[in-house]
Amino acid sequence: MESYYFYAKTYTSQKMRIIVPKEVYPAFHKVQTIWCGVRSNEIEVMTHQKDEDTIYLSSQLKDELKLPDLSTLSCSVEEANVWVQPLLGIFTAGFTENRDTPIGDRTAIFEAMSITGQSYGFETIVFGYQHVNLEDETINGYVFHNGIWERKTYPFPYVIYDRIPNRKIEHHPLVIRIRKQLQSRTIWFNSGFFNKWKVYDRLKRTYQVSHFLPQTTLHPSPERVLEMLQQEKKLYIKPIHGSKGTGIKRCRLREETGEIECQYYEGEKLVHQRYQDGQNMINQQFPNGLYGYIVQPEIELKTKRSTPMDYRVHTNKNEKNEWVVTAICTKFAGKGSLTTHVRRGGSLHTLEELFDDRESQQVYTKLERSALEISKVLDRTLKGPLGEIGFDFGIDQEGQVWMFEANSKPGYVLYDHPTFKREQNVILSYPYRYAKYLYQQRITQT
Repeated sequence: MESYYFYAKTYTSQKMRIIVPKEVYPAFHKVQTIWCGVRSNEIEVMTHQKDEDTIYLSSQLKDELKLPDLSTLSCSVEEANVWVQPLLGIFTAGFTENRDTPIGDRTAIFEAMSITGQSYGFETIVFGYQHVNLEDETINGYVFHNGIWERKTYPFPYVIYDRIPNRKIEHHPLVIRIRKQLQSRTIWFNSGFFNKWKVYDRLKRTYQVSHFLPQTTLHPSPERVLEMLQQEKKLYIKPIHGSKGTGIKRCRLREETGEIECQYYEGEKLVHQRYQDGQNMINQQFPNGLYGYIVQPEIELKTKRSTPMDYRVHTNKNEKNEWVVTAICTKFAGKGSLTTHVRRGGSLHTLEELFDDRESQQVYTKLERSALEISKVLDRTLKGPLGEIGFDFGIDQEGQVWMFEANSKPGYVLYDHPTFKREQNVILSYPYRYAKYLYQQRITQT
């Protein structure tokens, strides 16, 4: 698939036609079908000698494809097909009335993504359920051009990247309705948040990766929780639909006193409760029961500067549909914090900041191998195309790698670190590389 970038002009004509510069006509002469998002039309291709960088589209073609007014146009050509203005749709929420920050705090990330996408020949349209017109199959979303955000209307993109920010919004009836309608016409990747238990179950059934998983019990009974507490002394109890540390409780049995200490967050405040009786702890902390939770023993992690650390690893699909590791960073918990999440006071560091060259490479290799093996298994066993996964790993005192969590919507907080900020454009290129693969698959099927 060859990509081209032109100045775009429209001329009045009832023909379904494009006119390309003579210099590029050999690449276009076999083209019979033009695509824009999910729309396609049979076309005629002609050539002109006016200049080397302008493409002319007939007014009829522009109307049929529902193309907005464009001063420039990118296209990709493969044999008898041409894709004009290849689109990556980003489905999200949290829009504001501010023209400078229409997607709130995440505006800067989507700006960076849009700029990166342009270098890969893609237009990016960021939209929510309220921007979709099902009747004429168009989206009036946000695009970033020449340093400003604009509202433009495009046909449904063929490829949509799901970046709904949280589970509550994901379950909004209108979000569900629009996503279902769009999924019948388009290709989505990373649709929906992972269910912790489904991820665990799929991996536990696969012998190549089952050794990465701590012992886990789904829907534990109170008796099971107290039994594990006696055996392991330290437990994590997590909601299977939680994310970003929400709802996690850490329970520790203090052998010297027999007390059970329970730590959890109320909003942003870390709360400590102590109980003389285990059943009282269960009744108070889980008044509606433990259905929907998993329980895991706390792993004794390797420490640095007397502080336990874990690792965030991002994997992405590339344009060859292959998994690659795109980022590895170390996370420290904040003082007194329950988790290593940055918004709870945790901090991010590169491996090179904490280890010498030899140990840094050893840790990188160990985590890279683990993440790629697990990514391939999840890709095979979970429903829907996956293009990106964020993992939380730990390494214990013996050097064993443990996977604590896999996320289908990895956060962007790692770009707060200067090293990853510099690498941002490379990391953000992967949704477009994977989208390019999905577009190529569509072309080979037509």
